[in-house]
Amino acid sequence: MVTENAFSRMVDRLDIIELTAKYAYRLDTRQFDSLMELWSDVGPVFDEEEFGLGRFTGKDEIRHHFEVDIYGQMENLCHLTANHVINEIHESRASGNCHVFAQGDVRAGGISRATAYYKDEYVREDGIWKFASRKVIPLTRPEVGTFEFPAGRSPFDQ
Repeated sequence: MVTENAFSRMVDRLDIIELTAKYAYRLDTRQFDSLMELWSDVGPVFDEEEFGLGRFTGKDEIRHHFEVDIYGQMENLCHLTANHVINEIHESRASGNCHVFAQGDVRAGGISRATAYYKDEYVREDGIWKFASRKVIPLTRPEVGTFEFPAGRSPFDQ
């Protein structure tokens, strides 16, 4: 028999996994208003520094990054997430990670492909799990097509 506490933890895990799926779907379909609803109202952080794309704090910076920095250069994107591990769940905070394969067409030409994992911190606000922080950590050297990096140079160039 499943205890109420165990059932509650299973529901939390499923809610967090669904949060990551909503993130991918809303980003890939450019639903920026509903995408921002997935982030905490208190100083969320999106960190792509290891990809050479910067670190963004607050919903306005995160949204600008997706709308201008990413979709300004990308025609389309597809994020596939898998291998979710929820490391620990407390009453209103949790942490976890999942793998991502992302692919898209660069407007100026070529294809962008990357494998990475997300290192996530989650927070429950008004009963709903949201991202407090999301750090993208590369697993392999990405293929970037003609994507232009902010510093003018890919951190993966040798």
